[in-house]
Amino acid sequence: MGEVLVLEKRVIYSPGTDYDALWKKIISELFEEFILFFAPDLYEAIDFGKGIVFLEQELHKVIIKHKKGKKIADKIVKVSLKNGEEKYVFIHIEIQGKKDPDFSKRMFTYFYRLFDRFQENIYSIAILTDLSKSNNPQPFQYSFYGTELTYRFNTYKFNEEDIPSLKKSTNPFAIAVLAGIYLHQTEKNYHKRYEVKKKLLKDFILTNPNLKSIYAEALFYFIDYLLYLPHELTKQLTKDLSINIEKEAKHMLYSEKIKEAPTLAEYFKTVREEGFEKGIEKGIEKGKMEEKRNLAAELLREGFSVEKVAKMVKLSLDEVKEIEKICE
Repeated sequence: MGEVLVLEKRVIYSPGTDYDALWKKIISELFEEFILFFAPDLYEAIDFGKGIVFLEQELHKVIIKHKKGKKIADKIVKVSLKNGEEKYVFIHIEIQGKKDPDFSKRMFTYFYRLFDRFQENIYSIAILTDLSKSNNPQPFQYSFYGTELTYRFNTYKFNEEDIPSLKKSTNPFAIAVLAGIYLHQTEKNYHKRYEVKKKLLKDFILTNPNLKSIYAEALFYFIDYLLYLPHELTKQLTKDLSINIEKEAKHMLYSEKIKEAPTLAEYFKTVREEGFEKGIEKGIEKGKMEEKRNLAAELLREGFSVEKVAKMVKLSLDEVKEIEKICE
């Protein structure tokens, strides 16, 4: 088993943005890559070919009911090991506003609750996302007249990471960690954040030929919400990235996962304002059938008629009607 704790210094995010949920979402979508990046030793033991199962209700019974009044984003995942055994991986994500003297004790508390409930080996790792050098949790120790206990757990600290190495990594979570570091470095400077966000989205996602589409979609959504920008800067970012979105990353336009991300939402708004049909024609010239079908679905959701969609994407009425049935 593995328990993963993400510890975060309190910063100001977009109103209504759930930072816990952002980490929970990207971990769910890219769980194998998450384990490979943060727990490579555990990764070697897991047989991902047999699939994974998220069991949220089980975790609720063990941990969540003990955390009244706290925002949490916990996950429990059942995996199969290469030796044929089934194990559970626990992921605990928590935003922490300041250094917590009881942090190691809480890590131990989660450990023994999980161990008592499941009687399995547990892999524990605390992911410390703030940049404070003083945030250095020590092992939990207990001693009472000859009864002694020392509990150690793995840690991953953002403040110890080498940015050039992260930029060279092929694992999508290296980019997620970069975004987390930049979040703190630009806390009081939105214009600086604008520049690093634009570079991340453009160089590492939109124009990266080696990045899988599933990685690009998950990272775009994560970074777009994590590195919050005021509306005017978001509009400017949309303009700066629009060419890259249309040419190098057209698949982003058809992704249901990220259609609500701030920058792409602004992009679609801009396209509609400047002439929706004109923008669409540029994006699908000589496009593949799959792209046409994805685009037809998007247009139908936008409220265009079957006849109009068929004409715009150059599909037959019957084909568009079939797509309409799937979208219902």
